[in-house]
Amino acid sequence: MSNIDSIKLKKIIKSITKESCPNSINFHMHSTYSDGSLTAKEIYNQAIDLNIDHYAITDHHSVDAYIELSKLEDATLNFKLSFPKLWTGIEITCLLKGCLVHVLGLGFDHKSKYLSPYIENKSAIGNELLASTVVDSIHKANGIAVLAHPARYKLPFDILIDEASKLNFDAVETWYNYERANNWIPSKFVCDKIFDCANSYSLLSTCGTDSHGLSLLRR
Repeated sequence: MSNIDSIKLKKIIKSITKESCPNSINFHMHSTYSDGSLTAKEIYNQAIDLNIDHYAITDHHSVDAYIELSKLEDATLNFKLSFPKLWTGIEITCLLKGCLVHVLGLGFDHKSKYLSPYIENKSAIGNELLASTVVDSIHKANGIAVLAHPARYKLPFDILIDEASKLNFDAVETWYNYERANNWIPSKFVCDKIFDCANSYSLLSTCGTDSHGLSLLRR
């Protein structure tokens, strides 16, 4: 992905509201390349059936789903990633203020050398485990760094978002279903609080179902 793509993606993220996910925009889901139940092709087919406009497969420490779909696009004239628009995605485990958290990388160049420590289907170690290093690597790959589901960690979300802003995160995964309801809906109280907190630091707000099962409409 280029700097131009990154600018386009930021504009899309700026348009996100609590109603955007899961039917229009979904920037958090998993395939069988990590701990999901759907193959990359099955996710693509569901995205079409659901009329999703923009989505990203954010497997843990893997970009193999994106690579597979890219190869299918090259080999099949009727197979297009332009609509629904598939963005590169990944979920990386790292340390933020001494707390293990997950960072979503979106819209990056999946061939970038800067992401090589994070795409080998295993957690990073040493300096590469630090959130500052992860964010810097995503940025050098022309991507956007997002603090995933900030109310799921040992530290309060306001402390983590404060630290994320100091490390130049671009966004927070604000709209998230913490109750794991069967019909996906962002948790009202906590998500509204996270939205206010993110805004106070001028951080963008993303959304995603964090799907691991057989439907992109739920976790």
